[in-house]
Amino acid sequence: MQLESQLEAHEDERSKSVRSVRNVDRTVKDLQTQIERKDKQNVQLQEDIGRMRDKVDKLLKTIEELQASESSNELSARRAERELREEREKIAQLERELDNWKGLRSERSFSVAGSVFGGSMRGRNWKTDESVILEEEPIEVPQRKSSISRVPSLKGFL
Repeated sequence: MQLESQLEAHEDERSKSVRSVRNVDRTVKDLQTQIERKDKQNVQLQEDIGRMRDKVDKLLKTIEELQASESSNELSARRAERELREEREKIAQLERELDNWKGLRSERSFSVAGSVFGGSMRGRNWKTDESVILEEEPIEVPQRKSSISRVPSLKGFL
């Protein structure tokens, strides 16, 4: 009986030991699984970091391109504004020149009217842009016939 009780005690210890080994094995497997999961997460995070860095690089390049484009657009806008100012100045100059022409035309018509009444005609020498006096014969304007002295025609009524 003593042997049996020793055998039972020994069997008891062995089963405790086996259970303990199983528990340790289970714990080791759980820890290995956790480590594998953490490794996979780490790899995934490293890949995400790589993708995010690539994305940041692309965004920085886009920003640089947009800034260059903006600078180019600003230069184009300034150039367009300068050209607009120049065109407005040209228009103003042409309008002044047109006014001068109109003034000369009215001077000329005034001079022509003056020459009808015995004056001389003033004009411009466009090659030298100086005023010159053109001597011309006075223009004779024929007298208008009075409608009272005309005999009415009856052609349309016959």
